[in-house]
Amino acid sequence: MDLRDIVTEEFQQEIQESFAYATGFGVVFIDKEGKHIGEGSNFTDFCKQINGTEEGARYCARSNCQAVHIALKTQKPSIYICHAGLVNIEIPLICDGCYAGAVTAGQVFCSEKGYYPQDFHSNVSGWLSDKKLSEYYKRIKTLTPQQIEAVATALANISNYILQNFAYRQAQEKFLLYEKKQAELENQLKDAQLNMLQKQVTPHFIFNVINSASRMVALEQYEKAEKMLNSFAGMMRYNLRNLKTYVTIEEEFDYIEKYLFIQKIRFGSRIKYEVSCEKMLKNFSIPFFSVQPLVENSIEHGILQRVQGGSISVVCKKQKNSVIIKVEDDGVGIPEEILQNIKEKLFLSEQEAVVDHIGIYNCCHRLKLFFDEKIKFDIYSEKNKGTKVEIVIRCNLRPPTL
Repeated sequence: MDLRDIVTEEFQQEIQESFAYATGFGVVFIDKEGKHIGEGSNFTDFCKQINGTEEGARYCARSNCQAVHIALKTQKPSIYICHAGLVNIEIPLICDGCYAGAVTAGQVFCSEKGYYPQDFHSNVSGWLSDKKLSEYYKRIKTLTPQQIEAVATALANISNYILQNFAYRQAQEKFLLYEKKQAELENQLKDAQLNMLQKQVTPHFIFNVINSASRMVALEQYEKAEKMLNSFAGMMRYNLRNLKTYVTIEEEFDYIEKYLFIQKIRFGSRIKYEVSCEKMLKNFSIPFFSVQPLVENSIEHGILQRVQGGSISVVCKKQKNSVIIKVEDDGVGIPEEILQNIKEKLFLSEQEAVVDHIGIYNCCHRLKLFFDEKIKFDIYSEKNKGTKVEIVIRCNLRPPTL
């Protein structure tokens, strides 16, 4: 197993740069021998100079291997003082019981000397005899153990996301192969359509969360940062654990509530929200991720476009022989001509659909595939007053069993 089997070099670079930008740490992926893959991101001038020499790169690789050994032994992120006296956070990446490499972040000082284990094979005194290196060394920032450990938690979450995403792709391939052998052709086609429309996880929201959590840590708001990261971890588990094309409303709404909780922490009083579902409907099945993109649209394109922010409600209720799901906000609304354009695209075939408003289209299309003619999907909006998406599902209110 090689690290490149788990995550592409392009995605490695995106992870590195975004995490480094959000935290201010130097970040790089390493191979099984502890050697850097690429040049890394946000390296200090001191570490750039040291790693540019054969001796320095050898010391760094050995230090990385020692930190990985600690992490594998303790089953926890390794926070370690490297050969140059700098903090090194090491997270091994393990798939199918095999160590494939690691992601490492650090290049800062810890304010409490002796707080973390140290590589005693140090050559830092020799390097500091060089005036330029000595000057670079003095510029390295110092952080508290609490700040360092908050970054380690965030890095561990990112690493878990990478591993779960890899496992998800493998399991999805096996699942699709099984479906091909076992299911009827018509059902296969429907599942394939649903899977193609499945929203893929992108790193952008993740990095926004990390950036916000890092700012909280800098302000010593540790409890607030921990709550945000816990909600974020729950969201990632929901995104990556579901091989099914459908979930319960309760599961989808729980994810939505975590998403809104994080946005509330990030934007404070600019966001108010309500999420509610009648008890008898909590186990009702809907396509996976068929409501969340509507909520995200309301936040990004509705509420946050107003300086003062606004409110969003996500409600599921029973009405006669129908299940009603409403996502309503008091944001900036949608201009009439754009609204009409969106409504027209909702009824296009998959081949005819264009990329504009793809989130709304995918939600509508997944629901239509799942419920056939029993679904009604409407959008109401008025400029500067808000937008409401209403989903009406005609049924006998006997929820399908998962």
